[in-house]
Amino acid sequence: MSISENLQILRKSKNMSQEELAEKLNVSRQAVSKWESGSGYPETEKIISICEIFDCSMDELVKGKIADDIKVEKNNYDSVMTSTAKGIAIAVGIIILGTAAMMTIMGVLNGQEQSHLLGVIAVLVAVIFAVPMLIVFGTKNDNFIKKNPKVANVYTEEEIEKGNSKYTIVLACGISTILLGVIAMFALMGLKVFGEESTLPVAVLLYFVAIGVTTLIYGGKMKEKFDIETYNKQNTDEAKAESDKVGKVCGVIMLIATAIFLTLGFTLNWWHICWVVFPIGGILCGIVATILRKETK
Repeated sequence: MSISENLQILRKSKNMSQEELAEKLNVSRQAVSKWESGSGYPETEKIISICEIFDCSMDELVKGKIADDIKVEKNNYDSVMTSTAKGIAIAVGIIILGTAAMMTIMGVLNGQEQSHLLGVIAVLVAVIFAVPMLIVFGTKNDNFIKKNPKVANVYTEEEIEKGNSKYTIVLACGISTILLGVIAMFALMGLKVFGEESTLPVAVLLYFVAIGVTTLIYGGKMKEKFDIETYNKQNTDEAKAESDKVGKVCGVIMLIATAIFLTLGFTLNWWHICWVVFPIGGILCGIVATILRKETK
């Protein structure tokens, strides 16, 4: 493959126009056009600059099959990001379903002694299934990022636009599902279908939340997949340090929320209301993440 074909592929992979490339190389647009058409050849100095701009070697630029390399890179990146999105979304959904199952058991058994024990067992079973999934897919994603801290813009503008449109709809569906759950819960409480202190209305809400959150995480991760620029920025040393800090703080917040949930549930039997600590914890995580990111800018 000639340098003219490789140059076109590299430029388009970065969504860069001929004018933009010409400006970076301090040459005219006509010069870049001649190089890409094969009617001209860049000087050695310009070839070196091109390699620096597109992070490739001279051999790759002059002799390599960059189109094939980018295709392989795209398939690998797309496969890892898609499987990670599915795995993490499903794992989180399973944990929420475990909590919903606990509320269902407590509501059906209606305060019997074994209800709390069976409820906690339901949550633990969900965690037993979900945690290994989170570890496996998280490790797979981390390993890919370590090997590929930077990737070329492997998607065309058409693919990016189509993907963003598709997953924006998915995100809207996730939010709508959660809102339907809230409506269903308040309707059941207002009509007193299960009694005033029953946990079943909350269980119904959590089933909707499980579906909605799973959809939101999947849609969000898939939409994020098309943002190659952010992917590359996130894998700098500074961004990794920031992410680790946010993760540790949020981990502490959610552990405290879990401790409060179990304490209030077992000591005061407030299972029907103490679940609110989890959405509060999630909101606090969002606030903390925003503050920490502003401080590091």
